[in-house]
Amino acid sequence: MLLPLLIAALALQDAPPPHPATPQQFEGRRSAFVQGTLNVAAGERATLKLNPDGTYDLVRVDRIQVGDVLPPANGSRDLPNDAPPGTIRFSLHARRDVGSILKVENGQDQGLKYGGFIVRYVGGQARPPAETSVCTVPAGMASFEHWPEPVIQVVIGGLQRSDDATPVCPPHVE
Repeated sequence: MLLPLLIAALALQDAPPPHPATPQQFEGRRSAFVQGTLNVAAGERATLKLNPDGTYDLVRVDRIQVGDVLPPANGSRDLPNDAPPGTIRFSLHARRDVGSILKVENGQDQGLKYGGFIVRYVGGQARPPAETSVCTVPAGMASFEHWPEPVIQVVIGGLQRSDDATPVCPPHVE
């Protein structure tokens, strides 16, 4: 008697949002979007576009230089957000003198909250992904995450809307 009730309850529960066909990737690029999780490789910028159903599609992956992720110089009037309307861009690069930088540009009309994991390169070895703290990115703004050591990949997931008008940063994760 209990089994038919459980089966009926499972059939009536809300289905999780579907993800676009995956993996989404571009030939000659290492970054990819798989079932709602974005893997951004060092030296690349991945652009996602929000679909009407709330899912995202990977629409572009570009090779970049370290200058593409650096914040504007003090006193500069340059705007650091060049994301096309309706998109978000994640760019990762590293250089010995600046460390590793993830630039997140939000071209959407809503704020962005997400979770992140980094893959470090230590002692000639790639380490397993480790959780990292990341800030929310208000609509039309950009944010910058920094690590002093080489990061070869950032794994981004849990993309969701944020109503924050200014970036909100959680406590640092070690």
